[in-house]
Amino acid sequence: MEKDKKNAWKDYLLKSGLPLEFEVKKFLDSKGCISKVDYTYLRNNEHDQSTEFSYDIDSSYIKGDHFMDLMIECKYRHESTKWVFLPESYRSIDGIYETDFMHKSDHFNDGNRKKIDFPVSFGPLCDKGIELTSDGANPKTITQAISQLSYAMVNKIISGMDHQSNELLRTNFKNTIFYSIPVIITTAKLYRIKEDIDIQTIKSAQDISEISTNEPYLVIKTKPGSDLYNYNRLKFTDFIMQNGEHNLKERLNSYSKDIWFLTSNISEHNCPSSIVVIHHDPQNTGLDALFSFLHRVMEPDQEIFDILAENERESEEFFAKFERDHPGVNLWAEMNEENQTNDTGEN
Repeated sequence: MEKDKKNAWKDYLLKSGLPLEFEVKKFLDSKGCISKVDYTYLRNNEHDQSTEFSYDIDSSYIKGDHFMDLMIECKYRHESTKWVFLPESYRSIDGIYETDFMHKSDHFNDGNRKKIDFPVSFGPLCDKGIELTSDGANPKTITQAISQLSYAMVNKIISGMDHQSNELLRTNFKNTIFYSIPVIITTAKLYRIKEDIDIQTIKSAQDISEISTNEPYLVIKTKPGSDLYNYNRLKFTDFIMQNGEHNLKERLNSYSKDIWFLTSNISEHNCPSSIVVIHHDPQNTGLDALFSFLHRVMEPDQEIFDILAENERESEEFFAKFERDHPGVNLWAEMNEENQTNDTGEN
């Protein structure tokens, strides 16, 4: 008992999260990132009182004209802790694409870059999850981490817009593409429930590995709710009023020339749309994989172009068969019209 008391300081220190933050920051430094701890912002709490919130590490990674903001929340958990998530699919009815978690912002960019429909994902897509510990289930940990990052995102997006549109700042940043990348890093093990699992299978299982896959990293779908949407809209309204609607519309170079529609669409669908979750290990394997993925998005390799070519070939074959089976119906035109109506401009 006396020995346990002497070693208790280790548990307290680890549970504080400081050693985890320190290890993550050291890795970011090794990648050439500019990092600071505790990014803070103000929003009203559940009692409608203005309160300071924060996330753990704010890190900027710059590669050419690409300015990536890594918004990182660290969650230290006992090694026996499990985070279990429901499975989701990319490009389903909600329209989450493989690079949506990067939250690309080039709405005031002067450049005319060709957008690549990147066909490879960083990790499997998931829906909501829950934390399982030796003491039971904890429904708050994951949702709190998501909330801390989600409410901070609109400030990051507005900062990028301001750098692209402001008369003084755009001299240096008018061709810069900004990305807001929310990341949760945890020592908990990550599990994604298999897609063919039902309640009876879970009841019959002896181990979680029977009903799920252990993942080193994954992506969570996080469409804003009504409260976050309203919060985002207020922030964008302040931005528009401070910078002048006419001035912003003159420099707007996006899928819509209506600044109010654009910001409303972002508020509802892309602020944020998805968040990366990484299991932390001593080698920072997950973070290293994230940087490799980001590089691949910035500079696609031949394999990516080969996949795109194969996808295009399969798509052409599908439409050709459809036209043979349904003469007189122009499916291309109908889909393009639907895409223009639903386009969020982030894919």
